[in-house]
Amino acid sequence: METVTYTVGELAAAVARALTRAFPEEIWVQGEIRDLSRASSGHVYFTLIDAAESEGAPSALPVTLFESDKVAVNRVLARSGAVRMTDGVDVRIRGRVSHYPARGTVQLRMTWIDTDFTLGKLAADRDRLVKSLSKRGLLEKNSRIPVPLVPLRVGLVTSRASAAAADFLDELSRTGYAWDVQLFDARVQGSDAVDDVARGLRVMAGRHVDVVALVRGGGAQTDLAAFDQEEVAVAIAHCPVPVLTGIGHETDVSVADLAARNYKTPTACAAGLVERVDSFVRLIDDIGRATRKAVSTRLRLAGSDLDSSVKRIASSALAVGLRENQRLVDATQRIARGSRGRLHRDGLAVSGIRHRIHRAGSRQVMVAGNEVDRLTTLVDATAHRASGRATNRLDEIEHRLALLDPAQLLARGWSITRGEDGRLITDPADVAVGTKLATTVSGGEITSVVQKEEEVTSG
Repeated sequence: METVTYTVGELAAAVARALTRAFPEEIWVQGEIRDLSRASSGHVYFTLIDAAESEGAPSALPVTLFESDKVAVNRVLARSGAVRMTDGVDVRIRGRVSHYPARGTVQLRMTWIDTDFTLGKLAADRDRLVKSLSKRGLLEKNSRIPVPLVPLRVGLVTSRASAAAADFLDELSRTGYAWDVQLFDARVQGSDAVDDVARGLRVMAGRHVDVVALVRGGGAQTDLAAFDQEEVAVAIAHCPVPVLTGIGHETDVSVADLAARNYKTPTACAAGLVERVDSFVRLIDDIGRATRKAVSTRLRLAGSDLDSSVKRIASSALAVGLRENQRLVDATQRIARGSRGRLHRDGLAVSGIRHRIHRAGSRQVMVAGNEVDRLTTLVDATAHRASGRATNRLDEIEHRLALLDPAQLLARGWSITRGEDGRLITDPADVAVGTKLATTVSGGEITSVVQKEEEVTSG
């Protein structure tokens, strides 16, 4: 039997005919987009892989979307508004299987896309992940970490050149607070976004930051797919500091948002931090105002107490001076009486002894004389000591009296006011308008008439 030898072109044509016979109509294929590129010609090229294959390299199928077919596909994508063809997106597409002879490959010429499939798969995958994270206690783990009162040290995970980064940093910079922002430049879209974002969260967990902010601007739902992945949610849950998210538009809620403290947009996320610091500043201001008010009130009350104390002391000092003066007079009289009586008694004793000595006779003259001398000396010493003690006591009383002497108090600026009947006036309520008053001061006496309860006119 003769062996058939094909030329390359003949074999390519045979393969093309075989594919046409095997797949005479367009077919539907599902898979994950990889290595998508857009040529200047307007054509789109990417590879569709079977990401579900667990062993070895996944099966791959080259796909071409020609410019002529792209218009219809874009119309479908625009109607959906939530699906965009990009790396990492699971799609179900329709096209014709063909052979590309220039490269010797089998490829799919894409003509249509099923956006409901992509959205449905995203929703189903998201629901399964949320249930799994909740069951494992990871969905609320990070949210239980308290946010510091003054979170000025911020770890920022986002694309450095993105509008989200610019909006976030601008919101902080306009406050004038001393923010310390450390930025991790991460891809936030495409097949590498999941690894980049998760790595950024782990890096910031090792830095000395108060919070980590994960932000990304808006886009199609498929653009935000990285934030619905388990690796990102787990990285948020295990972060030792609070994670704040601001992802997409106001209506977008990703799994990352559920696992962190969620703000609607990057700007809102920054505004949340600003409000936190503003609240602390307001608290400090309130405490300062309350402290100043309390101190002012305390000083006012203390001043009033001091005035009252001065008045009480002055009144007490005058009364004590008068009492001590009387005590001094009484003590002086007692001492004088006591000294005279003691001297009189001792004199009588001496006279009696002298008389007895005279009667005793000459035999006892010398002995009696010695006794008389001894008693005389004793009497003199006793009288001298008594007189000295009395003198010291008088000096002490005079000194105390001088300190409390009303004249001394008057010399220091105090005054004594009496009514027409000579009675001391100690309370404004004791006098009426028209009452004549006599006020004693250091230099003399002032006569006055009461015109008002608060005012006294000199006479």
